[in-house]
Amino acid sequence: MPAFPLLDNMNLLTNAKAGYSLKEADALSAVQRATIPILYIHGNADTFVPTDMTKELYEVTESEAELFLVDDANHGEAFVMDQKAYKRKVEDFLNAHLSTSNLSIDLFR
Repeated sequence: MPAFPLLDNMNLLTNAKAGYSLKEADALSAVQRATIPILYIHGNADTFVPTDMTKELYEVTESEAELFLVDDANHGEAFVMDQKAYKRKVEDFLNAHLSTSNLSIDLFR
């Protein structure tokens, strides 16, 4: 998909909703200031966003973080490549970090 008009429209939306442009976005700095748990999910075969970028984010994340890599998954394919493991990881992560409430997550219903 071409950058125009997708990125231009996304930039306008991000600026209007979040107050910054895509050029100002800095994920590395953001995760170094993170105070909430983060679950990174990435495909090892991603040809759009290199897996090493996610690993770098994970390594510098200040808050508690987990990294879930899915073998043979390209960009956005982690769920379809291994639905059971994906659901289990998300369920375990949410239950671990929502444990102070009475809420229990069951993604296998």
